[in-house]
Amino acid sequence: MKHTQKLIYCIFPIIGLICIFFSDHITALLPYLLGSAMTAAGILRVADCLRSMPHPEQDYGRLSLGLIWLVVGIMFLIQGQNAIGAVGTVWAIIGIRKAAQSLDQMFQQIHKKEHFALPALTFVVRMTLALALLFHPFEKFSSHIVILGFELIAISFGFSDRHISVGESDD
Repeated sequence: MKHTQKLIYCIFPIIGLICIFFSDHITALLPYLLGSAMTAAGILRVADCLRSMPHPEQDYGRLSLGLIWLVVGIMFLIQGQNAIGAVGTVWAIIGIRKAAQSLDQMFQQIHKKEHFALPALTFVVRMTLALALLFHPFEKFSSHIVILGFELIAISFGFSDRHISVGESDD
């Protein structure tokens, strides 16, 4: 078993339980937690890209994404609690994108004449939650933290999207 998988199996359930039982506290800290993580990830990605320059095959998309993460992360840190609406909107858009991936999987399975109930249900749940968060980010945020907690626990036991969907990307 890879070290990353061991880490997921150990840490994700703990983080999940923290999200479930302390959702209001996590909501208050989220701009700072997310801002710090995005800033660190942006710095690491930009540094990695700059180290590999000036290769002609340089992937400038990775560099661009790293810079975007860096800027958005810093803005979340600066804005603090004022960033909750923006965090909710970003989270909603990610959810809508995942809903589209579930819908794509459903269509693929229908085309192959395979069972498609699970991706259809996944689409409905993802789309409903994303729309609720998009149009009511302040009222629905704490509930989404609880849902995130359950998702982290499910991922740690192997019930991740990778096991139920096809063709998703990690970009």
